[in-house]
Amino acid sequence: MIVLKFETGESLEFAFDSFAGSDLRGVNLHRAIFESLDLVGTDFTGANLRNAVFDFCTLSGAKMGKTALMNATFSCSVMRGVDLSDSIAAYADFSRSDLSMSNLKNADVGGADFRGADLCGANVDVKRIEEADLFGAKYDEKTLWPEGFYPELHGAVKVKT
Repeated sequence: MIVLKFETGESLEFAFDSFAGSDLRGVNLHRAIFESLDLVGTDFTGANLRNAVFDFCTLSGAKMGKTALMNATFSCSVMRGVDLSDSIAAYADFSRSDLSMSNLKNADVGGADFRGADLCGANVDVKRIEEADLFGAKYDEKTLWPEGFYPELHGAVKVKT
């Protein structure tokens, strides 16, 4: 059994031994604290993850499509190949995270923080990218951006892979 704590002081019990690969589709996890956990392959599709804390987590291969991620924090997390498509990630913090090969297509990232993030090979064809902070974010020739968007004019750095 796992006990998940929330910033409100509340907690929620789950009847499994690990979050890795678990099914959390559609669950209300507003303000949950997942800090430093192994969440590889976890399915959060459609979940409410507003203000959730995922700092220093390993989320590779997780499914977070169509999720509410407003103000969630993912600082320094490994998020390779994560599906964030169609999510609302306004003001989320992805600073210094590895988002390489991830799919953010159609996500709303207005006000999001991608400073120092690895976006190599990611699909970043998103909404409101011009409002996000991309200073020092790395991208490569495989990174997909919205048509007419020039990431280097927003502080992102192209690297060779």
